[in-house]
Amino acid sequence: MTDRMNGLERIATTFQLKEPDRVPVAPLVCGASHRVAGMTYGEWSRMTDVDAMVRGHVDALDLIGHDGVVMLVDLSVEAHAFGCEVIFPENDTAHPNYDDPFIKGPGDYKKIKKINARKTGRMKGVIDLTAGLSKVIGKTHGIVGFVYGSLGVLSMMRGPEAFFMDLMEHPKEVMEAINIMDEALIDYAVAQAEAGAHSVCYDNLYASQSILSKELWEKFEGPSVKKVCDAIRKAGAFVSFHNCGNGIYFDMTEKWGNPTAISHAYVADDVDSWEEHKAKWGKKITTIGWVPPGPVAMLGTPEEIEEECKAEMDIFAKGGGFILSTGCEFGPNAPLRNAKRIVEASKKYGVYQ
Repeated sequence: MTDRMNGLERIATTFQLKEPDRVPVAPLVCGASHRVAGMTYGEWSRMTDVDAMVRGHVDALDLIGHDGVVMLVDLSVEAHAFGCEVIFPENDTAHPNYDDPFIKGPGDYKKIKKINARKTGRMKGVIDLTAGLSKVIGKTHGIVGFVYGSLGVLSMMRGPEAFFMDLMEHPKEVMEAINIMDEALIDYAVAQAEAGAHSVCYDNLYASQSILSKELWEKFEGPSVKKVCDAIRKAGAFVSFHNCGNGIYFDMTEKWGNPTAISHAYVADDVDSWEEHKAKWGKKITTIGWVPPGPVAMLGTPEEIEEECKAEMDIFAKGGGFILSTGCEFGPNAPLRNAKRIVEASKKYGVYQ
């Protein structure tokens, strides 16, 4: 087929819960793009050359043919900017030094100080990357900024197990740190929108049955979500979310964030199947997903990838409001040919009449 829309038009139409020419497709090749940039994964994560990263994303678009890019580098970007030590393996995902956490006890939440997101560490790098991509592809492809939510950032700085205990035993200390952190996250999200992101994605991973209770999540992160999302909309960008947890609290996400779209790997907590999810949420919020990144996108045969993509579009494509993607990040070392197969499946089975 010959596409009648470009990627940006296709995604924008889908964000309005309408049918474009075909199902938009955007496997989350955020880190995998380092391989066409001629950079090691460590260099990519450290953001040593933003211009090369721009070229990497553009070359990946040419190679794979997807409709948009996401500004996710890794989930330690925000924690790093707040002072957390981060380890950068050359061939694996950057992560905090969990053997020497930035927050060693409840008293250390006071170490969270105000920062200028526009000038600090890799947060500045992501803003610059967004601006660079906007100049090259901003009129033809979707650009989605990325912000890791306050609970996720703090858990990386403390360690998840200890952080969960602190939520219950030291809520005052945690909340004071969240309030300081949110100021920077708001500015960070707005800066990405101002740099050219058409949408900014807030990762609210902890809003799922697999991590926190609904009540605990709402108490600690609900107000944060509202502040950040209101600022994104005021800056002129769509609000989207990413959550690859199991049993996502779609009702809480809608209440506090009112998103246009959610990238997810599993169904909402109030339904039992993808068909029920489409019936309940498909007319309210655009679904981005949900090809399993490991067993299918990375390890699947061509036939398995095509079969999975077709099955997802059979359920979700009708009426619009669906972007074919991986349920979480496409493996940075996974075969890029498999990402292209996801795009090809959209062109084969996702055409609207």
